[in-house]
Order: sequence, then structure tokens, then C-alpha cells
Amino acid sequence: MQALLLEDDESTRTLYGECITGAGHKVIECDTLESAYAALRTHRIDVLVLDLVIGDTNCLSLAQFAGYAAPDAEIILVTGSGRFAQGEVLSEYPGINWMLRKPIAIGDLEALIEHADRRSSKLN
Repeated sequence: MQALLLEDDESTRTLYGECITGAGHKVIECDTLESAYAALRTHRIDVLVLDLVIGDTNCLSLAQFAGYAAPDAEIILVTGSGRFAQGEVLSEYPGINWMLRKPIAIGDLEALIEHADRRSSKLN
């Protein structure tokens, strides 16, 4: 399974990346929307782990694009912001499967990655 990780904080990106690779999966780490779009266009992606706020923008357009570029991919949105406090992002953006609030329990991310891997294995 291959994951696309978009996180602009280097230490957080490293932690999440180690979580994904530690579970035996490949990960493409991105720190900008532009690099994430490029990776999504050129690689087969099974799961996306996206930080909601990237610099002065958000990743919601990338999540929508993933619905076309990788329609079977699972999307995990991670946020430290107060936006979507009630989890309404899941109904407003139907391509997003889960949302985790920072600081996240790394075990929660591991569990969602494992779930996405099982689902991806069934599709392939």
C-alpha cells in the first residue's frame, strides 16, 4: 500500500511518516499542496493523510481532487484547528473518510492506516 502524507510541520510529518512505514507501507511525504498534487498525479495512492491547514490555505481542494485521481483511496484528515468542530467535514466533503484532531494518538493513525490497507487489499 502507498500513502500520500501532506503535513507542513517537519517533525509531525516525520512522526506520521515513521508510523506509516513502520506498518510496512510506502509513503510519499509532501510539505506543500503543490508537491501533493504532483504526487497524486504521478503515483498510485491508496490512502491520503492530510493536514487540514497548510500554510495559509487548506487541503480541501486536494481531497476533492483525490476523488478523481484516486477514487478508491481512503482520506484521513488531521487538524489542530477548531474548524469542523463537530466533524461536519465528513458530510460536507464525502471523499474524506475520517478526521483526527491534533494532538493525535499515534495508535489511532496506525489503526486507520491498517483499516485502509485491508480495504485496499480487497479492492486489488
